[in-house]
Amino acid sequence: MPQQKERRLAVAVADAMWFTTENLFREVPEEVADTLSIKAMDFLNAWRKGQPPWKWGRRTLNVKPGHWEREFVLPSGWMKSFPRIGMRPMASGIRAWHRRVGRTSPLALVMTYPHYRFLSRQVKPDYQLYYNVDDYTLYWPERAEEVRQIELQVVEEADVTVCVSRLRAEELKRLAPSAAGKIFHVPHGAPSSALAPSATDGPMPAPADIAHLPRPLLGYVGNMEDRVDWELVAQLAQARPDASIVLVGHPGGAPEDGWGAQRARALALPNVHALGWRPQWSIHSYNQAFDVCLIPYLPEHPFNRACSPTKIMDCMATARPIVTTALPECLLYENLIRVVPSREEFLNAVSEIIDNGSDDGRAQARLDYARQHTCRIVSEHVLSLIPRN
Repeated sequence: MPQQKERRLAVAVADAMWFTTENLFREVPEEVADTLSIKAMDFLNAWRKGQPPWKWGRRTLNVKPGHWEREFVLPSGWMKSFPRIGMRPMASGIRAWHRRVGRTSPLALVMTYPHYRFLSRQVKPDYQLYYNVDDYTLYWPERAEEVRQIELQVVEEADVTVCVSRLRAEELKRLAPSAAGKIFHVPHGAPSSALAPSATDGPMPAPADIAHLPRPLLGYVGNMEDRVDWELVAQLAQARPDASIVLVGHPGGAPEDGWGAQRARALALPNVHALGWRPQWSIHSYNQAFDVCLIPYLPEHPFNRACSPTKIMDCMATARPIVTTALPECLLYENLIRVVPSREEFLNAVSEIIDNGSDDGRAQARLDYARQHTCRIVSEHVLSLIPRN
């Protein structure tokens, strides 16, 4: 008997505020699913983004064939304190969108936070996919046990759980052994728009705002917070005074002592250049221009241990050399990038690549890997894990 063809899904992503999640599900093939990316934020964050209250009721927008977006601006504290009430507008929006694209399509709800369990209860989707990108107990330490229990309930109830970090996948399998068979490790994909046309012998021309800086350009893209080893950044700048250390990311606040003082000392060095925030669409132009891409994270930091740095695939897509500290997830790519266990070896690895003409001999391998793991390919794989009858 011929196998019946699966119907296209209607996929609601709650939510797509992180660029990584937005990039991934934006590339879901139209023939696989209609996709609604929900962007949820509280009043304060909406105001900080420059959105006045009269723009908070934005409608569902069809941004391209098969893909819609909808913003929801909700009261502060709605996620952790009033989830049942806070989820109502989203539940109503998802149901209206599902009717719009055709109720005959099975509805799959992608939950990126444990608290979206309350949204699932209201929407009642055909399928539930828990998409884990972090250890959420670290987000709300004062409610860590409560968050952990909600997360375990989500893992038990979901049709499939996908973790971008292998460490988190292993941890959830240990904490929820009865659900271990439906927990998968699927790392981030490479944004298709970031793919270099070829594995060149050197970096691409620099964006205008850093074109005047002397090469080599050693670059880090990410928030400039306590997860960064600022002592390592300072040591690199001092060890390579001929180089320009380029930092792209939101500076945020910092204490006057501890890591904040370390950051201040690093940023004060003459060859360290903090650019501030840049639009997501422009990030690949910086990564492509770097002689060496850097991931100078503290390996022992709880967030770094649990994460899968998006920088891995963002930089892999450019084919440029990458030097990283020994984070658990980075260790999975030792055949493609330089993963080093100490500050001294980090400095030596960067200098070795620079002295070899900014070439570590693995550019083509990185680009090939990125082409095989684009967000389009990874998103289709993630949705294929849903056990559909």
